[in-house]
Amino acid sequence: MSNFSNQSKKAKPIINKTVLKSSIVAGAFLFSGIHQSAQANSKSIVAVEPLVCDVVSAIAPPSTPVTCLIERKQDVHDVKITPRQAQTLKSANQVFTLGSEMTPAIKKWLDNPLTVVVGVSAIEIDAYHDDHDDHSAAKDDDHDDHGDSHGEGAFEWAGVFDLSAGTYKWSFAKVDGDYADPAMKMVILNSGDIEASEELAKELLGSKDSETKRNNDKLVAQEKAYFLSFNEKKDITTFTVEIKKAGKYAFFTEHMPFEFEADEHFFKDVSGDDVEPIAQVPDEGDHHHHHDHGGLDPHIWHDPHNIIKMGNVISKNINKKISFFDRETKKVLKERTQAVNSILEDLDLWTQKQVATIPTDRRTIVSKHKAMEYYGDAFGLKTLSLLDFLGGSSSLRPETISTVIAELKEENVNVLFAEQKPPSKLLKNLSRQTSSPIARNQIFVDGLMLEGNTVSVAVHNTCTIVDSLGGECDEKEGEKLENKWNSLTNP
Repeated sequence: MSNFSNQSKKAKPIINKTVLKSSIVAGAFLFSGIHQSAQANSKSIVAVEPLVCDVVSAIAPPSTPVTCLIERKQDVHDVKITPRQAQTLKSANQVFTLGSEMTPAIKKWLDNPLTVVVGVSAIEIDAYHDDHDDHSAAKDDDHDDHGDSHGEGAFEWAGVFDLSAGTYKWSFAKVDGDYADPAMKMVILNSGDIEASEELAKELLGSKDSETKRNNDKLVAQEKAYFLSFNEKKDITTFTVEIKKAGKYAFFTEHMPFEFEADEHFFKDVSGDDVEPIAQVPDEGDHHHHHDHGGLDPHIWHDPHNIIKMGNVISKNINKKISFFDRETKKVLKERTQAVNSILEDLDLWTQKQVATIPTDRRTIVSKHKAMEYYGDAFGLKTLSLLDFLGGSSSLRPETISTVIAELKEENVNVLFAEQKPPSKLLKNLSRQTSSPIARNQIFVDGLMLEGNTVSVAVHNTCTIVDSLGGECDEKEGEKLENKWNSLTNP
């Protein structure tokens, strides 16, 4: 009995070493598979603007997925981040963007350690392009100091509405969780002429004797400015506009009303139908009002050497995410970066040759906004912005038209360049009054065209400028550079 008992105590489970070894290997393989899967998911890159997405796609190894956040047809100045786009940003391993100078909606994502700015605030700009006249108003954080940039009594927008007697609703909504500004001034005048009422409106907006109004308060036409205070606890602050007598009314506002649009139009009648102005300044339908970017001009890519600098920042940050032991992927990244830089150097040389064919006395680019300054500085062309003469309004007035005409004659300007199709009313008006034709093709100043790549838009702009100013553009050589770039983004 005791022998049996002793044997029982000594007995131990028999473990097959082969099975144990196999289990460890299988577990390691399983863990490795999970790790590799997570690693694969962690490689995802999100590029905010279309142009940045194109550059990132040309540089990133083909094994690294790149997602373009904003569609080409969208205006990056005015875009609003949707919930789906926000989720895409949250799940990304890296985010590349030009920054809030170009895309205000990305501001709240800049504190994310995974966000990499590759725009004007991140690269070293050559000394010849530090600041420009139309970018002197400092706006450190999109709208934080927005009210201070207008100057005493200034207005950013004015609109005339033909209104029937009755009640209307003017609303201000939070966009991406914030109001464009916590408050602003507004003047409502019984007038159908913006220019005739402008001086009075400026005087009233600049006066300290304004009437404070809050959510649901009533507004009427009067010769006194309203100080509209927005309710931070609400997503929308609404004011009732009471029109006592049918007629035309001019509204002057310190900010663009479109900056406060989230899901609905800012002005509605009692039935909830949108009420549109019969005249407004600025008068362009696409509301490109964000071209004043503070002290930094964000349109850096019009100089190919700046794209090289952007690309180097992109390459350096992608490289940080690649394992030290993954020498092959690091090698591919380096080769693609070198290929991108080579194409851009060739683009720079090609552009110099094309611009050199323009008669020296015709090397001036006239457009509405100062967005081609880097291009002009890099390739020896003078750039003139119509807004330098017009100030905050996009209408030509008697006191400014003579100045514009004199300047265009002095610079021997023969062509005006449109930034949109069809050309703005401003450009058409100026063309008619100065007998200067508008270039047949528009120039693309804010990024990519609907089709093509980073080099495509550079070639298109150069050939449009060169051919319009009397030079001869070698488009076929430009197309070769486009195709080289395409071989990187579409292998």
